[in-house]
Amino acid sequence: MSRLKDLLDIHIIHFSKLAERKSSLAKQLPTSINSWWVTEYFVDINQSNFVNGDKVFGVTPRKIGMDLGINSRSLSRSRRKAKYEGYFLLLRSFLDNRGESLVASQIETRARQKVPILENLHQHLFAIKQASNSEKQFHLIIEDDALPTESAWLNLENMILSIKKRDRFIAFLGSGADLVRTSSDKKIDAFGLYNTHTFCTRTAVATLYSRDVCQDICKLIEKYGIPDWMPIDYLLQVATRKLKIKTFWQDPPLFRQGSEIGVFKSSLR
Repeated sequence: MSRLKDLLDIHIIHFSKLAERKSSLAKQLPTSINSWWVTEYFVDINQSNFVNGDKVFGVTPRKIGMDLGINSRSLSRSRRKAKYEGYFLLLRSFLDNRGESLVASQIETRARQKVPILENLHQHLFAIKQASNSEKQFHLIIEDDALPTESAWLNLENMILSIKKRDRFIAFLGSGADLVRTSSDKKIDAFGLYNTHTFCTRTAVATLYSRDVCQDICKLIEKYGIPDWMPIDYLLQVATRKLKIKTFWQDPPLFRQGSEIGVFKSSLR
C-alpha cells in the first residue's frame, strides 16, 4: 500500500450512532492511507440552500427519468435494449398526450426526502468537496456498511496505478440495488471494470472518483444548487450526464453493501 497512499484518500460516510458499522469497517481499512470519517455532525441540512424547479444541474426531468428507467429495465433485459427503449420513450413523450410523465414517472413525486437521506446526501457532497481540495489524485468514498472483499485493497492499488494518468474518472465499485452486468455490456478489463454506455450509477456504497470529477461536481452545485427530493445515487447519475463522464461498474465489485445482504440493518440510522 506504500504506493497507494500518495494517490488516494478514503472518505467514509458514517452515522455516529451506528458504532457496530464503524468498528467493523475500521478494522478493514489500510492503515497507510488517510481515512476521513464524515458524520452527520459535518452537515446541517437546515442551513442548506435547496433549489426549486424541475431541472437538476440543468438536466430535464425527461432525461433524468430516462436514465433511471434504463437502470430499472436492465434488471430484466440487456442494457442495450433498455437504452433503446429509454430513448424511444423520450421521443414519444414529446408526441404522446401523457408528455413528460411517460418517461419521468419515477420522479413525478418530488417530495422532500426524509432527514437521514438528506444528511446522507450532504455527507457525500461534503466528502466530494473535501476531495476536490485535496492534493491526492483519487478518492474512494464509501458508506459505513461497505464490506471490502478479501483482496479489495490490493486490487484497488493495482487498478489506480494502471489508470493514474486518466482524468475525469468515476467507477462504482460496490454492489447494490440488484444492478449487474448485462449481456450487452462490454467485456470486463483486468480489474473487472466495464463501461455501462449510459449515465447509470449502481449505488453510492463505494465510488472511486478522480479529483477533477469532484471539482467538476462542486462547480455544478455552486452554479445550480441541489434539490431536496433526490438521494445521492440519483444526483450522481444526473451529474455524470451533465458532465458527460463515462461511468464504470465492476464485476465482481470490490465492496458488498452490508445493509442489502443483511449483515447490517438497512436503515440509515
